[in-house]
Amino acid sequence: MNQEHIMFALETYGYWIILVTLFCGVVGIPAPEETFLVLIGMLTAQHHLEMFWTGLSAFGGSLSGMLTAYLIGRFLGLPFLTKYGRFLKVTPARWERMSAKFHRYGTLTILFGLFIPGLRQLAPYIAGTSRYPFVVYMVFSIIGSALWALSYMIVGFFIGDQIPLNYLPWVGVAALLLFIGTVLIKKRSVKGGSRA
Repeated sequence: MNQEHIMFALETYGYWIILVTLFCGVVGIPAPEETFLVLIGMLTAQHHLEMFWTGLSAFGGSLSGMLTAYLIGRFLGLPFLTKYGRFLKVTPARWERMSAKFHRYGTLTILFGLFIPGLRQLAPYIAGTSRYPFVVYMVFSIIGSALWALSYMIVGFFIGDQIPLNYLPWVGVAALLLFIGTVLIKKRSVKGGSRA
């Protein structure tokens, strides 16, 4: 989905497209979540969108996605995810890897898992299948959704006046390279620490 498609969708469907895009991204349907959040932040800075409704729609999409995935995990369980998980890119290997992270870090995974692609999509399902306490899950999901949505929107808002919208794909590339660099440095430091 390029910038022109996003702009057309926003003009046609308004704030609903923000909610639906982020809902899809959280439940595992491919969507450009981070880039999209930065874009809508830039659009608010340039007065194409209202900050209040944009933030509320982004928060609502994220939270509703987290709640839906949790309820699917809780009430339909692992057999459902094993059968239909391929449509959400849930493989047994990914499930085991992310499940281990979830059980190791617990509430931190719910709070900050939205910032990590892969974990963002699987953590709510894992919480549901693990029968993680619903009230605790909801509290941390509300805080995590607000932090995730607003932090990327704020970045977009503050660069919105300095960077023209047609440079947004390059901002996405820079963010991806920064993420890859961070992962590689982290892996290298872990290997170095294990040798010592």
